[in-house]
Amino acid sequence: MADDIVEEDAALPKDPVPDMAVSEEGADESGDEAPASPENGTMVPDAFIRDLKAFGESIRKNPGLIEQIRDVFEYHLVDMTDRRTFSRIVNALTMILGHSSTMVVATACHINAAAFFTDIKKQAGEGEEETEAIAALQHLTALYGNRVQEAYALSVGSLDEDWFTADINTFRREGEQSWMIELFLAQYNGTIAHLKMTPESLFQLTLIMMNEVKKLPAEAFDQEMIGRYEDDIQSFATRFALKPDDGAPPGYA
Repeated sequence: MADDIVEEDAALPKDPVPDMAVSEEGADESGDEAPASPENGTMVPDAFIRDLKAFGESIRKNPGLIEQIRDVFEYHLVDMTDRRTFSRIVNALTMILGHSSTMVVATACHINAAAFFTDIKKQAGEGEEETEAIAALQHLTALYGNRVQEAYALSVGSLDEDWFTADINTFRREGEQSWMIELFLAQYNGTIAHLKMTPESLFQLTLIMMNEVKKLPAEAFDQEMIGRYEDDIQSFATRFALKPDDGAPPGYA
């Protein structure tokens, strides 16, 4: 196995604009349009609108800019997404666009919501730069929004070793007696694990892991999680407990 390559996250001037609430209607029950404000969730920050206009000016001066942005997305999203993908994208875009326009593109793509663009249009007006910038953002978000949103979600708060996905399937092939359990696990760092086992093997593995967990201090786990696990264990025991034999021969009520 090749040695792991340790990469440092790029140091960025500041984080992308945090997730912003987007409005569904923008009007109250009386039919009058609700004023934009942070409280009713229709306000896009003034800084975003200002940077949006600057982004539009850059597009007008350099029509090939959108293609360069697409090249960055295509390059970084071709492989499996991990915790560092989003920071790499932001770092690469900053080299092309500068910080402000990069934050506009990254924010629109990771929010990935049509209602967000509705709010932007309400705030931005109908200037040439704003209109061109919004159209470009909608195009980029339609193409890459889902993948960028996934990359952003992975970039906040999860350890590389945590499980990203778990796909499990229990089956018995026609004509066979044994049940099988197949488990695919993927970590945030891209490591894939594949286990295929009988129910007995799964139970043995579970016991081995639980005996190892006993070595940990109580504060290593969230107490609410322990409570839910206790309920699951009780349900498991009830489901598979042997029924008492009353001694009656088969067929008797």
